[in-house]
Amino acid sequence: MIMKLDLTIDDTSEETLKSGAKKVIQHLKPDWNQDELQFKIYTSGITNKLLGVWWQDRNSQLLVRVYGKMTDLFIDRGAEKTNFEILYKVGLSPKLYAVFENGLCYGYIVGEPTNEEVIIQEPVWQSVAREMATFHRTEVQDKGHIMLFPKLSKFLSLIPETFAHSEKQKRVEECGFTKKWISREIDTLKAALTELNCPIVFCHNDILLGNVIWNTTTKSSRFIDYEYAAPNYQPFDIANHFNEFAGVDEVDYSRFPNKAFQLKWLRVYLSQLQDQAECEVSEDEVERWYVWVNKFTLASHLFWGSWAMVQARYSEIDFDFLGYGIIRLKEYSRRKEEVLSLTVKK
Repeated sequence: MIMKLDLTIDDTSEETLKSGAKKVIQHLKPDWNQDELQFKIYTSGITNKLLGVWWQDRNSQLLVRVYGKMTDLFIDRGAEKTNFEILYKVGLSPKLYAVFENGLCYGYIVGEPTNEEVIIQEPVWQSVAREMATFHRTEVQDKGHIMLFPKLSKFLSLIPETFAHSEKQKRVEECGFTKKWISREIDTLKAALTELNCPIVFCHNDILLGNVIWNTTTKSSRFIDYEYAAPNYQPFDIANHFNEFAGVDEVDYSRFPNKAFQLKWLRVYLSQLQDQAECEVSEDEVERWYVWVNKFTLASHLFWGSWAMVQARYSEIDFDFLGYGIIRLKEYSRRKEEVLSLTVKK
């Protein structure tokens, strides 16, 4: 049973965050000594505020996540709760304990978030490839509502024609990534990608490095944060993950995995997906997925570039969302011609 709490947490300061989280814990863990609670503020997210709370055993901590301001405009929080329930039943997520007015509380996955150095270590990336294949085998009732282009249209509707802040508007005009430009690119990309007829599966849709938890003891990886999880084109998840090798705070696309790495990664992924030995996965199939994934890297850049433009309008988090959006859209433009020219062997 998921507890529903009539509570709103003030996230304007570290102290108000801790005070609000303590109220949640009082409901869920009344046997914990409230005077001896320990807290850790996690800072890897740029949408929400996340706080870990425990008593005595850090590995038994609960995570309290407070939604970012105005994120309900483009995130379906009811769907996120359902995602937790679906994934928990198949062992792919921690338990969701409670929801409150502006957030939720769930269990802790033991391990540490990966980073740009960790994610390219062979045991880590192989585990991630297998975990993603397992995630993609999750059964959901309705695969007909594909997330990608409806969500992009939602983002587009929330991007202002003109930013109220003159400096922001100047930056947009200088780079040319206007709302009209984004709209045109969405149409172009939709035409190019839908004709590929890629399979539709239940995707995480946001496997950035901070959402991959690596347990060095068990040598296993798990994914966290399911607010964007939904049916989507299967190669999108892989493409998005590869794009995230570049990082968020200091984006460097020289870290984007080269073809040799991608082919190795895809072979492990397809082996797990199809219950085959790696040697049984054909070269042609790996090459086909390589083309699909690289085409969908464009969708990932356009998706998060548009998302960042929305955040630049509404978010109160201290992060240069506009700058991040411009970086993503520049990379989209830089790779567009090269990627769209890739073809699959007949």
